Amino acid sequence: MKKTMPSNSLVGQTALVTGAGGGIGRGIALELAAAGARVVVAARRGATGEETVRLVQAEGGEALAIEADVTSLLDMQSAVKASLEHFGGLDILVHNATHGASGHPKQLQDFVDEDWDAQVAVDLVGAHHCAISAYEALSASGAGRMILLCSTFGLHGAALNPAYAAIKGGIRGLTKALAREWGPQGITVNAISPSALTAASAAFFDSNPALRDAYIANFPLGRMGHERDDIGRAVVGLCGQGMGYITGQVIQVDGGLYTAV
Repeated sequence: MKKTMPSNSLVGQTALVTGAGGGIGRGIALELAAAGARVVVAARRGATGEETVRLVQAEGGEALAIEADVTSLLDMQSAVKASLEHFGGLDILVHNATHGASGHPKQLQDFVDEDWDAQVAVDLVGAHHCAISAYEALSASGAGRMILLCSTFGLHGAALNPAYAAIKGGIRGLTKALAREWGPQGITVNAISPSALTAASAAFFDSNPALRDAYIANFPLGRMGHERDDIGRAVVGLCGQGMGYITGQVIQVDGGLYTAV
């Protein structure tokens, strides 16, 4: 009987992950590598990217750290070029980078243009830079994958977080537009809306256990997601052969927190 590769095997493929110096981005990078992909770790701070590479290599994977700021088109073009030169191609692009202020509540009237522009530059303009830089390489792959990180805030809105809600609404639209535009080239474009217990949220909940318990009670599965085991594996699944007919979708990876989407 002919042996076949598992549908989620990424052996022989190369993935570029932005914002992979920690948190969800690191979890995604580690899980992509565990599935067999060679991973280009793009991080604004080189030291954090190098740490992710060390973790990948400790598990026997291949990875390359690139210091890159997604707000710079030149940086993203350089990251894609490094992927091609070091690993011979680029099959998967995950845009995970987000501005650090996106998780801090702020009323609209308290925003100044610089605040708004800074968040848009990382999340939304950064997505554009990733897409325009990687298009030719993903087309050459024959089965390219682009994954964007979204949020339900972009669907139902978010009191005290108008910039983030607007940005993630834009990510939803970009995902669907690129899926239509790039489909003829064999590229799928999807987004996930994750809910994960990051280091920042864990620290907040540790100091506010009552709020933690009240929030966790909203999850049908009784917990928040794990950056790698839940979010990373969802990305791997979308990148595998078994999900090659899914495109233009925004998928909730949140333990059932939002079901009316």
